[in-house]
Amino acid sequence: MMVELRRHGSEVASVFDLLGTDENDLTSALGFTMARCPQLCEAIAARIGVGGGDAVIAMEVRHAEGRTDLELRVGQDLFVFEAKAGWLLPGVEQLARYTSSIRGNGALITLSQASRALAAHRLPPEVNGVPVFHLPWREVLDDIREVEPRCRGRERMWLQELNQYLKGVVRMVDVADSWAYCVALNDERPGDGPISFKEFVQEHGTYFHPFGTGGWPLEPANFLAFRWEGWLREVHRVIGTEVIADLSDLYRWMADYPEAHRPHMIYTLGPALRFEPIPNGTTYRARRFKVLLDQLLTASTLYEAETASRLLAKNI
Repeated sequence: MMVELRRHGSEVASVFDLLGTDENDLTSALGFTMARCPQLCEAIAARIGVGGGDAVIAMEVRHAEGRTDLELRVGQDLFVFEAKAGWLLPGVEQLARYTSSIRGNGALITLSQASRALAAHRLPPEVNGVPVFHLPWREVLDDIREVEPRCRGRERMWLQELNQYLKGVVRMVDVADSWAYCVALNDERPGDGPISFKEFVQEHGTYFHPFGTGGWPLEPANFLAFRWEGWLREVHRVIGTEVIADLSDLYRWMADYPEAHRPHMIYTLGPALRFEPIPNGTTYRARRFKVLLDQLLTASTLYEAETASRLLAKNI
């Protein structure tokens, strides 16, 4: 007999799902597993330059300046972890509150989905003389996979629970979520390069946009819907995403393209869905919006699908 466990309508795939998905929940799950599996603790400590020795892990510690998410003490060195959801990073003012708590050769450790490159673009190397080190959640997952074969019994069980939990939380969007983010494409070639915006999607299976500014999203949708010349023409599932600090790091010909020199979200796209193009049904210009996939597949116009999606979202 198969038994499915759900909480508030969502599947409970790991015991840590019972905690929730905010920053404190993430660091609590990490801290607990590091304490139960010393090899994971050693692997993460090595990433942030911590030497050997006995470790003490503390969660949600109150100081005069505020409460820290997670602390790791090795000998006389104290490391404070500050986690953020998604690709966000803590601000300098927030990090500065914890600097007086750092001891010995400790450091401030930031945790989020942001890559090291994006963190280097957004965060200073130190705050009030205290080193700042960024640890992407993807690297924590790498460490879990690396140490798991060497662990047995309860240690391996907790590693598997944390791995399942982080894979779900780090992605943030349920793979069954059917919202599509609808954008306009054209034949303009960014940076006067060899590839147009439309060709990036159709020939290279990729799309990019500024990250979290000008109304652009901070979190990716599961699908991207592309329209041009008055019609919605293609819908693709998002296979992977990454946030980079500068587009010219990926596309060298954009070095003189001013728009490239700020963080962008990069999408890896699956093949175009079998989809009959539909007319816009109204004037959209460059407007961006979310629309439900099932409505795109059944409506006679994009405007009709957008309107029906808003009504469904309001009433569900």
